[in-house]
Amino acid sequence: EWPILACCLAAITTTGTAGAFEPTLPIYMRDTYNSRTIVISVVFIAIVVPNAIIAPIVGKYTSDHRVLARVAPYGRFTFMIGGSVLQAIVTACLGATTSIAGLVVNLVFVGLTGAIASVPIMSTMGEHVGRMGGDANAKVYSLFTIAYSISVIIVPTVLPPIMSAVGFAATMGVVSAVLVFGALVLAIRPTMMLVKHGRAAYQGENALPFL
Repeated sequence: EWPILACCLAAITTTGTAGAFEPTLPIYMRDTYNSRTIVISVVFIAIVVPNAIIAPIVGKYTSDHRVLARVAPYGRFTFMIGGSVLQAIVTACLGATTSIAGLVVNLVFVGLTGAIASVPIMSTMGEHVGRMGGDANAKVYSLFTIAYSISVIIVPTVLPPIMSAVGFAATMGVVSAVLVFGALVLAIRPTMMLVKHGRAAYQGENALPFL
C-alpha cells in the first residue's frame, strides 16, 4: 500500500532529522563556541518547546476535512511535504549560523517545521487503515515501528563520521537533502492522481477518496 510506505518514509526522514542533532550539535557547539554541557542542554529546548506548541494546532487542521479538501488529492500529505521542505531549508541554514543566538533561532524553526511534517503521519496511516479493515492495524503499526527504529538507529550512527569528514555545515546539507528527497517521493502519487483525474474529481458529493 503506497500510503503506508510513504508514511513510513516520512517517519524515517522526519524522525531522522530530529535524531540528527543529538550526535552532531553538542560536538559542533563545544568545538565552535566552547559551550558547556548546561548551555548545550538548554539549546536543545529550542527544538522541543516549539514542537510541543505547534503539534496540537497541526493536529487540529490535519483532522479537519474541509481543510484537507482544499488541498486534495494531497490532503494530509500537504503538511508532510510542506513541513519537510521548510525543515530542509531551516536545517541547511544551521550551517550558516555564526552565533549561539542564531543557532537557537534556527532550531526554533526546526522544531516548528518538524511538527508540521511529522504530526500527520499517524493520522494518515490511521485513516488508511480504517479503509483497509481487518487486521491491518497491527501490521501497519509494526511497519511504522520498524521505520522509526531504522531512523533512530542509523542516523546517529552515520552522521558523526560524516561530520568528521565534511564538517557541520555540509552535514546539515546532507540532512536537508534527505528531507527534500522524502518530500519529492511523498508528492509523486498525489501528483499522478491530480494529473490523471483533475482537481474537480476531488470536489463535491461524489469526490474521489484521498488522505
